[in-house]
Amino acid sequence: MPQVIEFPPIGSGADARAALGELVRVCKETQDGEGFRDLRTRLRQAKLWEPTRPRVALRILGTGGKTITRSPFMVRVAEAANEDAALEAIAERLFELNALLAKAISDLIAQRAHGKDELYKHLGSFAYKGKVPSRPDLDAWLQVMLTAGVYKQLGIAIVPGSRFDRFARLVAGIDADEFLAEDGPAPEPELPALEDDAVPAAALPAIDSTAVIAAISTSPGGSPSSSYLPPALRHLAAAPLASPRGRERPVAPSRFSAGFPDDVLDETTRRIGAWWSEAKVPSQAHRPDDFGFDPEAWVEGADELLYRIAVAAALAFRLDADRDGVVRAFKALDAAGVLADLYHGTVPADLPAEIDARALMLASLAARRCAEVPDLAASLEQKKTAAEAFATLDAALGRGLFRIEILWILRMLGQLGVVRYDDLADYSALPYRIVRDALFRLGFVDTPYASDAASLAGGSRAARRAAGGEEAGDEVVAAFALAAGCAYDCPNRKTCDFPCRERLE
Repeated sequence: MPQVIEFPPIGSGADARAALGELVRVCKETQDGEGFRDLRTRLRQAKLWEPTRPRVALRILGTGGKTITRSPFMVRVAEAANEDAALEAIAERLFELNALLAKAISDLIAQRAHGKDELYKHLGSFAYKGKVPSRPDLDAWLQVMLTAGVYKQLGIAIVPGSRFDRFARLVAGIDADEFLAEDGPAPEPELPALEDDAVPAAALPAIDSTAVIAAISTSPGGSPSSSYLPPALRHLAAAPLASPRGRERPVAPSRFSAGFPDDVLDETTRRIGAWWSEAKVPSQAHRPDDFGFDPEAWVEGADELLYRIAVAAALAFRLDADRDGVVRAFKALDAAGVLADLYHGTVPADLPAEIDARALMLASLAARRCAEVPDLAASLEQKKTAAEAFATLDAALGRGLFRIEILWILRMLGQLGVVRYDDLADYSALPYRIVRDALFRLGFVDTPYASDAASLAGGSRAARRAAGGEEAGDEVVAAFALAAGCAYDCPNRKTCDFPCRERLE
């Protein structure tokens, strides 16, 4: 039987239920005989496709290849009578993929309530004989089971849920030694090569995730990151970064085996700061003058300037272009008068050929959202803390449109000097996934996932702390992760001197 230990991240709470709903939709819409590109597109739209781990979603579905044939699991989900039946099928699929893991967790929870940290420590101990998933993968596995009702959350502990008894019967007859004696990997899903994927070369973007990951894998850091490196951080992959490891005596695991106290985190911050001061990598974070933003424009028309900053934020995160490409797209919209037209609610009179269609769409969405909250800039001026300003921006521009972009907007407003909050620095670092992964390993956050605005804000504060107060804390933490070769199942954990969760496994 297989021991699959990689699972798609699905968030928590309502996000997890929505993600599983998307998985059900993929199963219902996929047809036998369709091409791999169609399935991949569907998975991307469902946010279940990970470019750096493309087989993870395919293993769950049990399909792959240039021409898709639906697996029995996909057929069962597609034909499920209702949502509960579909969730039950998904939970049983996880059992099929790793019955040993399911038995270990269920046996523990049957005895008493366990926290996630306790469960993970058990898997890392001699008592568990199977393959150990990374902490994020275990969190994803548990979240599926929680959403499906096999388990339920009671405070910070996990206890049996409404479907636990049926699931417990499935694992009751499993003997770990017999399982391991018969253990064998399941056939890996076939992943068509790009040349077999019928993607015209002209259709590929100038910078794509495949090229980025290839650059990372040959970087001085040694091992590739498990997360997609966003455009704003791609320059770090080519930077001549010396490894931060091996510079000082290792921090004893006994100091952080029960958690990461402040003195340990402060020592990590000091070590990262010492390394970064020698790295001397110029920041490529956007500045106000890149887009022609001026403090005087705030006095003359604060709401219009805020709208323009929101457009720039949308382009920076959703255009999938490098730093210069984002600026060019913004200036093209501005020079053609499109930004002014959209802000005032009029149809642009002319659209030059250099206007990017996606940039135009993002600018239109930002204009619509800003129009729904007049006097937003004035309300920001009345706030006394960055925390209040962040909540205000999230309520106005969030709601499925902006997430991490809100922190970018606050950073830009702070650089312009038009808002001055004592805690503004805590909301200026950008918690990209690679940053959150590194912060989680180093103990600065309890989870690498950011399913809501509060989690993103917490990630920003943690990145700022880890970077020793550097404004572009995201660049510092991401560069550290790349240079140190940080990864889940890290190959350096036996020799690394930094306090890290990987060293506790």
